[in-house]
Amino acid sequence: MTGKAWAGQRADVELRLFACLAICAIGLLFWLYGSGQDLSSLFWTNRDFANYWIASKLALEGRVLDLFSGQDIYFARMQEVFGQDYPWHNWSYPPHYLLLVLPFGLLPYVASGIVFQLATLALFLHAASLARAPEARGYWLLLLPFIVCNLHLSQNGFLTAALMLYGLSLRFRRPILAGVAIGLLTIKPQLGLLLPILLLLERRWQTIAAATVSATLAIAVSALLFGVDAWTGYVAHNLPYQTIVMTDFGGFFLHLMPSLYGAARSLDLDAATAMMLHLPVAGPTFGAFLYLAWRLKTPEARSLSLLFATFCIAPYSLLYDLGALCVLAAAENARERMLPQGQGRRWRMLMLAAVCLLPVLALPFSLAGLPIAPAVLLLGWAAAVTPLPERNAVNGAPRRG
Repeated sequence: MTGKAWAGQRADVELRLFACLAICAIGLLFWLYGSGQDLSSLFWTNRDFANYWIASKLALEGRVLDLFSGQDIYFARMQEVFGQDYPWHNWSYPPHYLLLVLPFGLLPYVASGIVFQLATLALFLHAASLARAPEARGYWLLLLPFIVCNLHLSQNGFLTAALMLYGLSLRFRRPILAGVAIGLLTIKPQLGLLLPILLLLERRWQTIAAATVSATLAIAVSALLFGVDAWTGYVAHNLPYQTIVMTDFGGFFLHLMPSLYGAARSLDLDAATAMMLHLPVAGPTFGAFLYLAWRLKTPEARSLSLLFATFCIAPYSLLYDLGALCVLAAAENARERMLPQGQGRRWRMLMLAAVCLLPVLALPFSLAGLPIAPAVLLLGWAAAVTPLPERNAVNGAPRRG
């Protein structure tokens, strides 16, 4: 067996072990949560997954318009199920998101949450395997912070990260499948705001067409199943309310936002001032993204640059949205470790590792009054795109430009 084949087999074994450990960790986590806990208590139900479960149940019961008729109506339905003392939650997703979570309303709440996390974690691990560096060790360990973050918040970060990774990793090899994934990513449009530009610059016409068709079909099917009124209600009620949440609300969620806008809001600055600070950074960031999309030579480098730019430009994103970025940053860190010692190498490795740690470190730092996420993202981006002469001839590593 050649060294390269042995390295690839070792990476496959490492992935399987990592997947087993992750699944065991989920089982242990839910067992600890359930031990001595009333499964209907706020300890269980005050999770973001409660939104998906309630939404899928309302859709299955033919009451889907309760999701798109205003916050008061939606939250009243949550209180009917979880009690009058249930803390504030809101529904912010477009109607075609229901197509992805509809079956989960058929199960009891806790079982549904476990199945959702396991299924989307498996999807995420498969998508992440497409970006792995087979010769590197410890690649998967840098993904644990994101996995812990998403499990703790019980969010859809595994799902959206998988869709982004499929779109980026398959756009040259399987352009139609990549386009389908990108089309479905419109459930969270702020995550894919730069994807059309990258695809246009790369002239990925098949992927663009597939993304357009899949997004259009998803919207059309949701309108057919749930009614056009679901979409008009989403535009009339949910989008304006989400704007109010972003500009007027305070509290814990502000510390989960990695953007400069989020950092400013977490320091109690008003929305207008926060945006005035954010825009002078977002503008040059967009210019840097365009320049790098043209200059960088490999798809992997352009993909990583796109993800960094996305989270620096978009004012509203959250730590559990960082999954795809963590995967590509971990892959770049792994490639970095395969290189011989060179000037600046340690700094690059540390910054890429710091990006992977953001899902668990950004929150406590922000709560302490030190929102580090914007600086880590910018420095990590600079580290990722800085050219290294050694890359050209080491282990067949691709030239970065």
